[in-house]
Amino acid sequence: MYRDAAATLDERDRAVGAILIGEALIASCERARLLGQAARPDAWRAMRDAYDDFPEIWRSLDRARHELARRGDNVAGYDELRPHVRSQLATGVDDEVRVDPAALDDARRAANELKLAVPGADWAAIDRRTTGLVAAPLIHRQRNRLVLAGFAIAFGFVALTWLSALAPRPRVDRRDAMRQELAQIADQRRARIADLQRAVDDRCELGDARELTKQLVMDGRAAEARSFAADYAARCGEDEVVTRWARAPQP
Repeated sequence: MYRDAAATLDERDRAVGAILIGEALIASCERARLLGQAARPDAWRAMRDAYDDFPEIWRSLDRARHELARRGDNVAGYDELRPHVRSQLATGVDDEVRVDPAALDDARRAANELKLAVPGADWAAIDRRTTGLVAAPLIHRQRNRLVLAGFAIAFGFVALTWLSALAPRPRVDRRDAMRQELAQIADQRRARIADLQRAVDDRCELGDARELTKQLVMDGRAAEARSFAADYAARCGEDEVVTRWARAPQP
C-alpha cells in the first residue's frame, strides 16, 4: 500500500509490541535449547517452559499479522510462510527429547517477514531502548538504600514493641502502692496545715479555723487541735464546728 508519509512507530504500537513479544519468546526458547545441549541441572525446567512458550510465539505473531492486515499493510510473505512452519518444538534425538532448532528458525523467519511489513518502525532504535531498559536499574542505589533502611527501622520498631508486650512485667504490690498513696496524702495534708496555720495566726478566719481543726484531727494531732480550739475560742469566741472537731476521737 502506497503511503505519502510513513508513520513513525515504536514499541507502544500493537503490531510492533506483538512482534517484540514473539521475538522475546523465541530468545527464551533458544536459551532453553542451549541449556538442554549443555545438560545442566536446570535444563529440564527451561525445556518445560519453552514447550509452554512456543505456542504463544505464534499467537503473538498472528496478532501482529491481524493488526497489520487490518491497516492494509502487506503481509503476503508471512501468509506464504505460515502454513508450512513446524508446529512442534520438541524433537527426539537418540530417544531424548530436545528443542527443534528448525522450529525456532521458522519462527524467526516469520517474525522477520512481519517486521518488513511494518512501515515506519526503526527496529534498531527500538532494540536499543528495550536493551537499555533491561540493563537499567529499577531504582537508584542511594534511593534503594534509603528505602531498605526505612523498612529495617520500621521492622525493628515493630519487633521491639512486640517483644516489650510479651516481656513479663513485675507484679504490683497493692499494699505497698496503698502505703505510698497514703504517705503522699499525708504530706499534702501537712503542707495544707502549715498554710492554714499561717492564715489563721492572730486572725479570726472562721472557715480556715474550722478546716485547720479538722486537718489536725485527721493528721493524728488531736492535742494540737484542742489547743488551737481553746486559743481560738479565747480570741474570737467559741464556734460549734471548731469545738466538735476538737473533741472528735483521733482516727
